[in-house]
Amino acid sequence: MKVVKRDGRVTNFNKEKVRDAVVLAFNEVDGCIDTHARDKANEIARHIENLDKDQLSVEEIQAIVENKLMASNRKDVAKAYII
Repeated sequence: MKVVKRDGRVTNFNKEKVRDAVVLAFNEVDGCIDTHARDKANEIARHIENLDKDQLSVEEIQAIVENKLMASNRKDVAKAYII
């Protein structure tokens, strides 16, 4: 899958970047990174990786992450991710 960056560049999807961003949001809220944070981050990154899409924009990826976090019981982490 390809990702269209904000400046128009196209790169390969890197699920580690998604995972790292989600983990950072958990860390901001909880002050630590536990197993639940890593599991949720990996789950979201895998979900995006497995989408049947040739290309997504950075904004579309962010929206998917936000929606996945908002659908969980960690809306506080979703807010930290959005900010």
